[in-house]
Amino acid sequence: MSTINSRFSRILTYTALTLSSGFLFSLLSFLVINLISGIPFGQISTELDNLNTEYNINLIKVLLFMNSFGLFVLPPLTFCYIFRLPIIDFFKLNEFRTIRLFPVLFLLFVLVLPILNFTVEWNKLLNLPDWLSDVETWMKTAEDSATEKTTALLRMNSYTDLFINLILVGLLPAVGEELAFRGVIQQTLIKHTTNPHWGIWGAAFIFSFIHFQFFGFLPRLLLGAFFGYLFFWSKSLWLPILGHFINNGSAVLISFYFKDNGIEEQIEQLGTSEETNYIPLISVTLFCGLLYYFKKQCDRLLI
Repeated sequence: MSTINSRFSRILTYTALTLSSGFLFSLLSFLVINLISGIPFGQISTELDNLNTEYNINLIKVLLFMNSFGLFVLPPLTFCYIFRLPIIDFFKLNEFRTIRLFPVLFLLFVLVLPILNFTVEWNKLLNLPDWLSDVETWMKTAEDSATEKTTALLRMNSYTDLFINLILVGLLPAVGEELAFRGVIQQTLIKHTTNPHWGIWGAAFIFSFIHFQFFGFLPRLLLGAFFGYLFFWSKSLWLPILGHFINNGSAVLISFYFKDNGIEEQIEQLGTSEETNYIPLISVTLFCGLLYYFKKQCDRLLI
């Protein structure tokens, strides 16, 4: 029994930390919004469903910032404090040799884009049995709501909006989610399963599931596994953080600079239209080859 308890103590502790911190910061975010806007607690969720005003969108940004901090940034740091783990060493933030592979990482993201686009379209074909029709309806409603909120958040009219979104959508999730999913969850799963692949894919599954966007589950799962292997091979959390920032930050930059000329839609359709349906196969081939090169370079640099 003591062996079982020690094996799962860190997992259970981290789960409890995440739930309690997420709940606390959710309450705090509602309190802040109440103080800023005067909206009663019971009406905040309903009021913020109105995405047609810039004021409401700014309130949602406050809510998103506090919830992201409470769910993904604070729990990993508290976890290290409780188990007396040195933050820099535990998260492998002191390994800089593999950061020189950043140009390779950037090319990998260029190649993975058509693959993710293809899996997005394939994932949208998900159809549940008739007896789960209510669940499917709920999933589609949640997906549409998330898409609507993301679109509203990415409406930017100034460089101030761009800077805020790069922090809120790009940097904060890149740091917080990598600390949580790769830094704590993946390392803990690898330690207790003694199998790096189980740990990497297990953390990627949780990473995708926790977003509650089930019609984008598969591409997010693959992206999470990609981040996981970046961390495992490079022995540094900096590369998955940079990769995560590239993924999220590029969406912000594209929405800001190319929102009116259709380039954003063309990028999203790359690899899914009849004219470009051959691109994912080429991308997979080149991506796997470059990923193998990346792994070998990591091995060489870490000797």
